[in-house]
Amino acid sequence: MKLTVQKSEVCGVVQAPPSKSHLHRLLTAAALARGECFVRAGEPSEDILRTADCLTALGARVERTEDGFLVRPAGEIVRGAVLDAGESGTTLRFMLPVSCALGADARLTGRGRLPSRPLGGLLGTLGAAGIEFSSDRLPLRATGRLVPGDYRVDASVSSQYVSGMLLALGSLDGVSTLTAEGRQVSRGYIDMTLEVMRLFGARAEEKGGVFTVGGGYVSPGETAAEGDWSGAAFMLAAGALAGDVTVTGLDPESRQRDRAIADILREMGCDMTFTEMGCRAVKSRLRGVRTDVTDIPDLAPVLSVLMAAAEGESVMTGVLRLRDKESDRLSAIIKNLEAMGVTVRAAGDSLTICGGGIRRGFEAEGFADHRMVMSAAVAALAAGGSVTDAEAVAKSYPAFVKDLAATGGKVYETV
Repeated sequence: MKLTVQKSEVCGVVQAPPSKSHLHRLLTAAALARGECFVRAGEPSEDILRTADCLTALGARVERTEDGFLVRPAGEIVRGAVLDAGESGTTLRFMLPVSCALGADARLTGRGRLPSRPLGGLLGTLGAAGIEFSSDRLPLRATGRLVPGDYRVDASVSSQYVSGMLLALGSLDGVSTLTAEGRQVSRGYIDMTLEVMRLFGARAEEKGGVFTVGGGYVSPGETAAEGDWSGAAFMLAAGALAGDVTVTGLDPESRQRDRAIADILREMGCDMTFTEMGCRAVKSRLRGVRTDVTDIPDLAPVLSVLMAAAEGESVMTGVLRLRDKESDRLSAIIKNLEAMGVTVRAAGDSLTICGGGIRRGFEAEGFADHRMVMSAAVAALAAGGSVTDAEAVAKSYPAFVKDLAATGGKVYETV
């Protein structure tokens, strides 16, 4: 599907989608806990539905309700279950160790770029614990069962390796240690995992890169997913470029790393404030900045658009991580900015964006990547343009097109 957006002024209030990061963790812990749990959340994304389906395949009951999920833990684990992660890297990296903790001997599958995304470090950790794999890439079957013990994991590739192992080991009755080796990327998401584990009664401590976890989970009865800063970043960027947008349901003190969008917008000169209603971004004269996206890679596509619209040069560092996302986001960002008439220079682990505005109407590619689609749509508010693969937004923000239109964006979808 193709999304066309005419140059528009936007103004309004929208609700942040539920945080994928938080909801993945809440659902996983709830499915492993003693006692049922109601998890309040708004409209779930495709990635969240994949995690819910995988947990159900393992024997839990994860039922969608009007305002969340009712989760009942498995009475008996389903052995040999097929766990389809779809295109969700988080689902895969959580369900692989979780299924091993349950001894499910599960078969894991996925589609799109997921089979080619990094997984080796996690397989190495599980393999050292005696888990056997039918292949080193998807589809694969994992055979064996984790027991309490001492584990090591490479934390330099993805925080999801660490979080997946923590969630799995936390479900075991005994106490385990997990040593995170290398520089911990996206540390805020590991902290979120520890908070969720504690919410569900598990031991979850860290000292000097060594995590001590275990004891099993007990349902708190009811909990709620935070609003998603990653998704909200696109509507805040829309306000900064083309009007006045307030996003409700965001926690200013959230552990989500993508909360950094608020600080970056302020640094760029945006009139960005927290009000009683929510986080508000008003059209402003933006200036170039230097930003490291090593720990906030999901913000890179929308930041690239903001940088293109700003005055002067901006530099984005830590960009090599972007190659292993739903698309090769580094190449995708460069291609789409060039389609917008923006000069871009890549060198090593950095990207220089020569600002001055989105210079012309454009036809961008979505690369079947939700964040590339949404960033192009936001850019089109300033100059008019179109982007392919609009259906990809369902992966993280199903209501994005509706929200953009509700604030005054002139949005059209065509086949």
